Amino acid sequence: MSAQLISVEDDEGGAAVIAIGGVEVVAMDCLGYGTSNQLHPNVGDVFEPRFTCLFNDSEPPNWLTVFGGNPLEEQKLEPTGIWSYRAYGKLVPNGSPDDDLLADCGGPLIPLPIEVFGVENIGAFVAFDVMRLDVRRA
Repeated sequence: MSAQLISVEDDEGGAAVIAIGGVEVVAMDCLGYGTSNQLHPNVGDVFEPRFTCLFNDSEPPNWLTVFGGNPLEEQKLEPTGIWSYRAYGKLVPNGSPDDDLLADCGGPLIPLPIEVFGVENIGAFVAFDVMRLDVRRA
């Protein structure tokens, strides 16, 4: 998954706007971090993003709310704040069979608020709330 950096605020920790497959997403700028040898992207650069999330621990989701929250089988991020979203996605692999699955939300691949493993869950539709979406270099 490749993304283009559209804009950033002056300092890390501000808002970063990126485009993935024509979908613009606002996330907290954590682009100074990453595990690959990618260079820090500048505005206009294409890079491989990795998303992390902050979830609401005071209202932890459970299996039923995550797997029952997307009956229309949508794949999108619905903004609820600056970098907060209601995420609707389809479960996809995350590289290794031992890794948690990710939610494909129409381009961005987002981690879930609960641990979900297993090929039997690939293709299932999910929904959950993201308090803060962070973007870093993959």
